[in-house]
Amino acid sequence: MSGLSRTLFLFVMMLLMGGGELMAQSGGFAGAYTRMGFGPRGMGMGNAMTAVHQQGVFAHYNPALASTVGRTEFDFSASAMSFDRTLNAANIAFQVPPNAGINIGILHAGVQDFDGRSTSGVPTGNFSTNEISMFVAFGLNPGERFSLGFSAKLLYADYFDDLDNPLGFGIDIGFLYRVTDTWTLGGSIQDIFSSYTWTSSSLYGSNLASRKDSFPTRFKLGAAYEIPDLDLLLSAEFETRAQRSDVVRRVVNDSEGRPAVRTTTEDLTSGSSQFRTGAAYGIHERIDLRAGWEIGDLTYISESHRPSAGFSLLLPLRNFDSYIDYTFIREPEGISFMHVFALRIEL
Repeated sequence: MSGLSRTLFLFVMMLLMGGGELMAQSGGFAGAYTRMGFGPRGMGMGNAMTAVHQQGVFAHYNPALASTVGRTEFDFSASAMSFDRTLNAANIAFQVPPNAGINIGILHAGVQDFDGRSTSGVPTGNFSTNEISMFVAFGLNPGERFSLGFSAKLLYADYFDDLDNPLGFGIDIGFLYRVTDTWTLGGSIQDIFSSYTWTSSSLYGSNLASRKDSFPTRFKLGAAYEIPDLDLLLSAEFETRAQRSDVVRRVVNDSEGRPAVRTTTEDLTSGSSQFRTGAAYGIHERIDLRAGWEIGDLTYISESHRPSAGFSLLLPLRNFDSYIDYTFIREPEGISFMHVFALRIEL
């Protein structure tokens, strides 16, 4: 078995075993906004972007994609969402000669205008929450068809003025292999060590211990197939997640004839599986259409599936290429729909 074959075999085994001990719904874990997608190009193809390098460089999905940049790219996106929520992103990718690339990105999510109340119900004013993920990805082409990537993330949250802001750090690793000129295979492991560490001692007292909320670790394997004669791109990917959480249990027992309440904390590991597929079709030399379908949890398909559709328009500018991107997508659990817009510039 060659070195590359051995690497792919080990990655697939990690993917299959990474689901954890239990199958459970994947909601309720830290960093949910980082798993919604990154910009209308990715969301428009159902976020099935692990092996896609033809739709712009978005190392948010796979750090190895940073190695595929040809021209310097800028990308700015914003979302129109219900319930006073926002999801915005900025992205820049550039070459590092002779055979590498760097992708720097930032993702912001927030909820505005919460109605603050005291315990007696008296209004205390409005407040907002914000979460930010910043990453730097480095991709390298050690061979003509093989790419590797590494990404470092800084995670930050601002929930309440009187609460210490949680901070975290995580890493992603990934690969990209061009099997043929039309077939591409990609894989990544994301949110390794990603978590928020925070404490509410400044708000409720100094005797409270700090808390750690871990992001699910994601194992993704995807493929993309391009049909140049039809200007058609197809992609699909499978993902498993290892999700860890602390379960607090209160046990009442009798100690020396007197009742006592004992609190225990149990580390619970669960897992979930996702599937995504997407397509992009060049209907005109200046217009691309996209469609995608994402299943957020294969155990609960009807509740977690997310269809999406969108387009890109190449603007008629001379000195550089610029695109307007748009996607319409259903949110998880069907709570609402969102519109995602972006401006992309290539120099």
